[in-house]
Amino acid sequence: MALALIFIIHFSGIVRPVENFFVSLINPVSNYFHDFAFKLKKQNLPGSREDLQAQLDILQKQRAKDTVDEVKLKLLLEENSKLREQLNFLNNNNYRYLSANIIARKNIFFGSEQIQDLIIDRGSDDGVIPGLALVNEEGVIIAKVLESKAKSSRACLTVSPDCRVAVAIMNKNKTIGLSDGDLGLTIKLDYIPQSEEIEIGDIVISSGLGDNIPRGLVLGRVDQVNKQSNEIWQDVNIESLASIYDLTVVSVILP
Repeated sequence: MALALIFIIHFSGIVRPVENFFVSLINPVSNYFHDFAFKLKKQNLPGSREDLQAQLDILQKQRAKDTVDEVKLKLLLEENSKLREQLNFLNNNNYRYLSANIIARKNIFFGSEQIQDLIIDRGSDDGVIPGLALVNEEGVIIAKVLESKAKSSRACLTVSPDCRVAVAIMNKNKTIGLSDGDLGLTIKLDYIPQSEEIEIGDIVISSGLGDNIPRGLVLGRVDQVNKQSNEIWQDVNIESLASIYDLTVVSVILP
């Protein structure tokens, strides 16, 4: 009944002046909110295709820069970690040493009969001479200096053929011998008398009988013993305890 009465009053025009008065008050406010909403929507609308591509290019460049910075940070942290480990080992054993960076490699990723060499950024000006041992962050011998120039040196990896190191096996008799790289993959020890008792797992160290390498540096672990009853000699395969593929920083052990 009330709703019907409202309709009758509205269409009769009796209250039209009052309605017009309230509409005149409301319209400016309504128009303000309408304009505000339109401007806000316009600000959020995507720009042209060229603008979007320019923004995308900027984001891609920033992402590439962030990735490069992240890689640099990771490499720096890894290098610092290796240097700390090397310092701990060297200081605990009172070795004289030089830290060196590997600046070039030759045939290192191919197991072959070719010589596998490392080039380091230390040379005769720093006191590096042929015959010195290079060790990694754990203190394992990974190479021996073959020649040195004023600012750089060349070293052969212990797994490389003709890279020989005077060694001793940590067995009962402290068996000594001369190690040699085997096909760029492992290390071998030939011409060991049959009377020597050698077990798989025995640790092999530098014997100190070489000219410039101190005794006690770890070379590897015996992983195979080839012993024939009708032979005079036995030979031993040695597994290196160092990875040659992730070498970046080494220490040169000075005499």
